[in-house]
Formats: sequence, C-alpha cells, structure tokens
Amino acid sequence: MPSKNTRSHLSFLKSQLCGHTHPVSSPRLVSLTLGRNKAKMGLGILEDRHLQNVPGTSLFNDDPNAVAMKAYEGLDISKLKHGQGKYAHIVLVPQPSDDPNDPLNWPQWRKNMAFIVLIYGTVMCGALGVLVNADIVHIAAELGRSVQAVSRALGSTIALTVALSIIWWSSVSIKVGKRPVFLFCTSCMFAGAIIAGFAKNYNMLLGARVLQGIGRASYEFLVGATIGDLYFAHERGVPVAFWTLALISGMDVAPPITGRIITLLDWRWCFRIYAIACATLFFLQLFFLPETTYYRRSSLKSESQATGVDSDMDDPEKKGDNDTISRIEMHEPETPRSQESVALPSTKTFRERLAIFNPDVIAGRDRSSFGYLLVRPFIAWLTPVCFWACLVYGFALTWLTVIATSVSQIFSASPYFFSAEGVGLIYMSPFIGAIIAACICGPLTDYAARRMSKVNHGIFEPEFRLVLIGFFALFSCIGFFGWGISAHDKDAWIVPVVFFGFIAFGTIIGSSAAIGYVVESHSRARNSALGGVTVFKNGFSFAMTFFGNDWLASRGILNVFGIIGGITLFTCLLTIPMYIFGKRARSWIHRKVNLD
Repeated sequence: MPSKNTRSHLSFLKSQLCGHTHPVSSPRLVSLTLGRNKAKMGLGILEDRHLQNVPGTSLFNDDPNAVAMKAYEGLDISKLKHGQGKYAHIVLVPQPSDDPNDPLNWPQWRKNMAFIVLIYGTVMCGALGVLVNADIVHIAAELGRSVQAVSRALGSTIALTVALSIIWWSSVSIKVGKRPVFLFCTSCMFAGAIIAGFAKNYNMLLGARVLQGIGRASYEFLVGATIGDLYFAHERGVPVAFWTLALISGMDVAPPITGRIITLLDWRWCFRIYAIACATLFFLQLFFLPETTYYRRSSLKSESQATGVDSDMDDPEKKGDNDTISRIEMHEPETPRSQESVALPSTKTFRERLAIFNPDVIAGRDRSSFGYLLVRPFIAWLTPVCFWACLVYGFALTWLTVIATSVSQIFSASPYFFSAEGVGLIYMSPFIGAIIAACICGPLTDYAARRMSKVNHGIFEPEFRLVLIGFFALFSCIGFFGWGISAHDKDAWIVPVVFFGFIAFGTIIGSSAAIGYVVESHSRARNSALGGVTVFKNGFSFAMTFFGNDWLASRGILNVFGIIGGITLFTCLLTIPMYIFGKRARSWIHRKVNLD
C-alpha cells in the first residue's frame, strides 16, 4: 500500500488537479500543489511561473500500484485486472483487453521468445557498423582507395542511411505495423551482406553499406516500442536494460570475432558469415515474432464520471523486481474513449500469426498524415530537452565511432604492429567497461532518484537524472585525454586500451542519463522525441566519419582527442543550466511546442 505521505498527495491531487492544466499566478499555489514550503527552488531547480502542473514532475513511491492509482484515477482498482504469481497484487498498466490476440495477453514464453529474437537482431545491428574496421588499412590497399575513402564507405555511408531511414521507418511502422518493417529490414541487411561479401570494387562495397544501413535503422528505435507492446509497466525494466546492453555490446563483441575471421580467411568472409546470421534472424522473425502492434480501446468507466483514463497511457518504467520504483505523472488524465460491445475474436492459429501484414493493424492505424509523421522527429529538435540530449548523447556515441576509425591505424602501425585479430581484441576493453557501467547504472540511477526525491518532500523531478552526467564527464574526459596522449606518445599498448575502457564506461552512464531524461520529460511522446535524438546522432556520426580520418591526418591524434575531450566537457557543463532551468523548459515545451 502507498505510504501515508503519498496517499495525502494523491488525495490532494484528485481534488485539485482533475481539470486541464492551467496557469496560476501564485507561487504559493505551486508550492502547495507539490507539498513543499514557500521556497522557489527544489534542490536547485527553479519553479515554473506558468503551470500548476508541469509534465514530468511526479510523486515518487516504492509501491508499483502507485502508477495504477493515477492511471485509473476515479476507479476502484481492486476491480481491475492484476498480475499473476508474485505480481498478483499489482494492478496491470496498461489494462489488457479481453482479446486473446492482444500481445499483453500472450503466454509469457511467447513474449520472451519474441524478445529474444529482438535482442539477437539488436546485437546484429550493433555489430554491423564495425564489422571489418579491424582490417580497414588492408581493405583500402586492396581496393586501391585511401583509408579515408574506405572509412567513409564503411562508416559515413551507413550512418547517413540510418539517419534518413529512421524517419521513414518510424512513419511506416505506424501505418502498417512493426512485423513487415522488421522482416524487410532484415532482408536488406542480408542482401547488403551478400553484396559486400563478394565486392570486387569500392562501388559495390558502398552500395552494400547503403542497403545495410536501411536495414539497421529499425533496430535503433523500434525495439523499444515493441517492448512496450509486449510487457506491462512493472515488467519493462529488465527488457529495456538488455536491449540497451545488446546495442552497445554488438559494437564491442564483433571486432574480436571478425578479427579472427580476417586472420584465418578474408575480410569478405566476415560479411558472408554475417549474411548467414541475417538469414537465421529472418527465419526466427518469421516464425517467432508476430505483429505486436495492437490498438485497444479502454472501456473503463470512472466511478465519479469526472475523469477518464486511457489504458494505453505510456507510463515510465523502472528497473527492478520487488523494489520497482514507480512515479505518478501529474498531468491531466485523457478523455475516455467509448468502445462498442463486440464479440471477442478467437485465438489466431499459428498459420494466421505468420501473415506479414496484420489486417487489424491496417484497419486501426493512426490517421495522421504520413507527411506529418515524417516531420514529427524534427519538431522534437525544437525542444530544449531534446536539443540538450542530442548534444550529450549524439556526441558521446559519435566519439566512439571516431575512435573505431583510428584503432586500426594506430595499432597496425609502429610500434605495435598488431594483426587484424590483435586489433579486434582491443575492443574487449570497452566491452568490459560497458558491462560494468550497465550493471551499476540502473541501481545508481534509482538510488539518486530515491534520495533526492526524499529530500525534495517526495517530489520527483526528471532533472534528478542529470546528476549522473558528472560520472560521464569524469570518466569520459579522462579517457579521451588519456587515449590521445598515450597513443601520441606510443605508450605500452595496455595504456590506451585501458583509457578506451574508461571512455566506454562513461559513455554508457552519460547516454543512459540523457535518454532517461528525455523519456521522463516526454513520456507520452517518447517515440518522436527519441527518434529525433537518434536521427541527430546518426547525422552527426555521418559527418564525423566522413571527415574524421582527414581530421586525424591533418591535426594528429593528440590534438584531435584533446578537442574531443574539451567538447565533451563543454556539453557536460551545459547540464548545469539544464538542471536549473529544466522545469521551466518542460513547461515551455508543453505550452508552446505541445510535443506531448
């Protein structure tokens, strides 16, 4: 049961916040609404002067049912559907329909099987970008092109293609569903791998990377939406953590494996084996990844008839099991949507689930214009929250790409003279750093949110996520400066390799903080917001991989990574005003941009 303090907050909110969000002129009313004293700053965060109820600001509670108490405000939650087993006391958010074909009603083994297929595809997605980077110098010599040109074919081309494809696939998936998008994208990766595996010249390799980029795009954003289709709010923490780890791990695990393949066979065999893995992924998706998009309408009726809820309401998820931390969003509930009484369909047969296109999805698709769906990720760029996240998250992951293009050049030359296999093994350092960061990031985030909310009279602010940027600044800047200095001075190989691990450790924490802040601030528009951030990241990656080798050649590794370390520190310092003015920024977004 919620604590006495939380119940009092809920009681006050139900009596004061059942209408639309509206401006207030009295700072005292804001203070009362949030259960605070008359101070205008909560742990250094400036209060807003316009909205009584700023999206993202929420109560903080250790009871998972606190989410349900807000989502189903005005209803007797004891009459709603609950979980099973050890989750039998938890009210399900969202409430599943009575349709056995609703993905939320699937047997747990079917959900987990679909998720395992998605994780396999995500690892493949992460591995694709760095598949043959360990042998880039030899590939350039064989194809008669400069290292810079081959680097652009392997990195810049795929980054630009992914950025453009994300915009397209995010819109297509809304119109036709996720299953056909995943199957088509996997086919593109397979075709691109086949072409690259038999490439005789530079142009064939370039065209292959375009196809691979078209296919890779879906796994950079659509997996997260699929997790929301399959799992309830209290179940999503672990799947989201595994998805994030799979995406990063693919980048670090591939080089050691492909380095061995290059040593024993040839760089083209990396693509040929990758094609086999893509074919395996396609058949796994065909048989074990049915369509997960489902349009359900709530038939829940408020007891007071004063408020309504949307059972598909996106609720922020947290990692953990019994210690799940749930927040209650303090925005107004949505207007209820009526649903006619209809006979429930029978459970689809295995053959029916194999259909590429689901007629129910086509019939119930979003009626927004396709053009509007294409521009919506760019609208997200107008918001201070997403713009800040673009700088922090986009720069952080792009610098890893710059390092990847320089690893082969540094360690295959004097004084190291590493083979392709040896160059690939260097990526074990960032892999270990990423694993450690992933293990501590969730608990550290939860601890910071719990402690700061307690000091803040039980009120959670999304800006509390930003304190983790301090770890990003410390470890990443040490890593970048150390990498540049040690590589320039030709130190023992272990020195730059250790700094590489520092960079990965800090990047995982910084990226998690940035993405978490976007989700907390735009919980109802997370797909568009994250889509915009991801497009920016890939666009910037394209620019850096296109010019990165020329930059390294002209300025030197010491100068380049000194600049990268300085830029990283600068973007981290931008977090200070973002923390202070973040609440006012969220209010401005809600009032002027209306992204949510």
